[in-house]
Amino acid sequence: MSLINDMLRDIEAKRPDDPARQNLQREIRSLPAAPAESARWLKPLLFLLVPALGVAVLLVYGSLSPSAPATPAVPAPQAAAVPVAPIVAPPTLVPAAPPAPAPVAAAVEPPTQQPVESTQPVLKAAPILSVPDPVVPLARPKPETAPVAAVAPQAMPAGPSKIEKSAVVATPRERADGEYRKAENALASGRAGEAVEGFRAALKQDPSYVLARQMLLRQLLDMRKNDEAILVLREGLELQPGQTGWAMSLARLLLEQNDLTAADRTLAAAQSYAEANADFAGFQGHLKTRLGANKAAVTHYQRAARLSPGEGRWWLGLGLALEADGRLTEAKEALRRAVATNTLSTELAAVAEQHLH
Repeated sequence: MSLINDMLRDIEAKRPDDPARQNLQREIRSLPAAPAESARWLKPLLFLLVPALGVAVLLVYGSLSPSAPATPAVPAPQAAAVPVAPIVAPPTLVPAAPPAPAPVAAAVEPPTQQPVESTQPVLKAAPILSVPDPVVPLARPKPETAPVAAVAPQAMPAGPSKIEKSAVVATPRERADGEYRKAENALASGRAGEAVEGFRAALKQDPSYVLARQMLLRQLLDMRKNDEAILVLREGLELQPGQTGWAMSLARLLLEQNDLTAADRTLAAAQSYAEANADFAGFQGHLKTRLGANKAAVTHYQRAARLSPGEGRWWLGLGLALEADGRLTEAKEALRRAVATNTLSTELAAVAEQHLH
């Protein structure tokens, strides 16, 4: 009876209705080698267990039947042992079947083997979730766009732009040029009086306008307005004392008025600007001779003759100044050089010949 109970428990252990066993069987089916081993041992096991099961059922139901006598119940194990012994003769086959599932169960039970057996791609994607998102650093350009947005409103005008027009202020020279052109047009049209006023207006705008002053002087001299010309020359020399030509013009006008002293002072004031001017030096020598300052006249004529030795007038003036100063030998030599230049006019050449004889 104990053998039958062992076989029943063995069969009970192999029932597929237990949920835990079902899970175990599912895990066993996932292995390719397990089904083949269990199928090979299952067929002989069934051939042995089915008859044994039938005999066991008959014996169980026979012992529980009411018609059965009470006394034969004790020797039941002996009677059952006779027929059962040849059927259960190969009990060594029963433990041979479980070896195949035993290692499989041992391989399945540890939870660490499931990731190895699984081939689903979801388990491989799990480590990717732990990788930092590379898109996060790309969100940093936001601060860079902020200054652009702040600058844009400053560049955009709030309303329609207004162009303010400011009148260009003309310089004194520009205004003087305008008056000068008007005077030239008047002079070209024969309106000399209007031209004079135009040149005066130009000088009022810019007193240092040299060309306007010279044109005004020419018009005044042509009109014989020497007094007005003298005033214009003096005003010009006060502003520009280096204009030696104006000084000589003023000295001539004063000489014509027999104001020799004023003429000499005018040239003396401008002498520092005319040290290399032979005409200026000769004019000074002439004024000194008229004033009776012969020694000073000799000095000025010598400078003029040195600056322009080919000019006969300066040698003639030097000879006359030396003769007046009592230096006759030197005077004759200067007079000969004056004649030798062949630059003297007929009148001046006659004066030189007269003093030589």
